[in-house]
Amino acid sequence: MQLLCCTAAAQTNNSSSVIFWTEGRMLQLQDFKVVNDSLDTVDDKVSALTRTGITYYLTTDKVNGRPVSIRITVEATVHKQNTFIKERVLDYNAAVKQRLLIHEQKHFDISEIFARQAVRDLQSLRLSANYRNEIADFVQTKFKAAEFYQRLYDEDTQHGEDFAAQDEWNEKIAEQLEELEAYKRKVIVKKL
Repeated sequence: MQLLCCTAAAQTNNSSSVIFWTEGRMLQLQDFKVVNDSLDTVDDKVSALTRTGITYYLTTDKVNGRPVSIRITVEATVHKQNTFIKERVLDYNAAVKQRLLIHEQKHFDISEIFARQAVRDLQSLRLSANYRNEIADFVQTKFKAAEFYQRLYDEDTQHGEDFAAQDEWNEKIAEQLEELEAYKRKVIVKKL
């Protein structure tokens, strides 16, 4: 299971509390807070909750106090402070733990897909003097689409319990990441 967030952030994020999507870097048990099985923060039916998101940063270049260009950085993130596994997971055998981590990693990968789509689509977005609000609205729209897709993923895979569906989604997500490979450097510079 996952929970999404969408934020505009200053570039001084505490890196120990946020994991930025990086190719080859997989989620590990130590990325999750272990919580009591009876804690209601995580639904009883699931063993883990991963708070993924799309975070964006704006940097404005100004000449004589007037904005002339902006740099938009878009990142897929996991927020460790709100990412949990149930205590019972620690007693699972290695194969079950691995399956659970793969399911949660795919939530993170889906956020990366939508971050890459945002980069692709931001390149053609026309901006006005109200660019901050326009970008925030654009990212919020992308965030809502990602949220819908994340719910669909959980429903189709039954939170990773339907192994055949999970395998299909694993392939689908890998293909989508590959299709968006050109947008993995998630920085756009736009003239105003």
